[in-house]
Amino acid sequence: MQALRAGLADGTIDVVGTDHAPHPSEHKECEWAQAAMGMTGLETALSVVQHTMIETGLITWADFARVTSTAAAQIGRVADQGRPLETGEPANIILVDPAARWTVDPAKMATMGRNSPFSGLELPGKVVATFYKGHPTVLDGQLNTPYREPAAAGAS
Repeated sequence: MQALRAGLADGTIDVVGTDHAPHPSEHKECEWAQAAMGMTGLETALSVVQHTMIETGLITWADFARVTSTAAAQIGRVADQGRPLETGEPANIILVDPAARWTVDPAKMATMGRNSPFSGLELPGKVVATFYKGHPTVLDGQLNTPYREPAAAGAS
């Protein structure tokens, strides 16, 4: 773990991602070889990185944006993601309360998966809002109305 953290801090590792692959318990409660692989990861990613990397001084919040957004968008050639916060840019952003504390309880998460190696752990930071093209998609942990592309001029 120390080598992975050092690699992320020094730029050897480009991105943090989650292989968020939750499955319902009926796909997990069987023999190991037949169990569906994957776990809940998306909802804990910010907090785990804040806890292990930011609070330890290994990276900054600017580095967090790079390793979770801008670098991944560049590598994946996703043009409308990982953009700067500037006039005319798509405003795909998250708002974070870094002082928030919460205890991981997979039963209370939005995911269908219920397994997490962080279950019961108190973690820092919480995403309080997400915006897609400037439209709020999640506010205070609740889904908002989905984003809809504006109608083209002259379209009916």
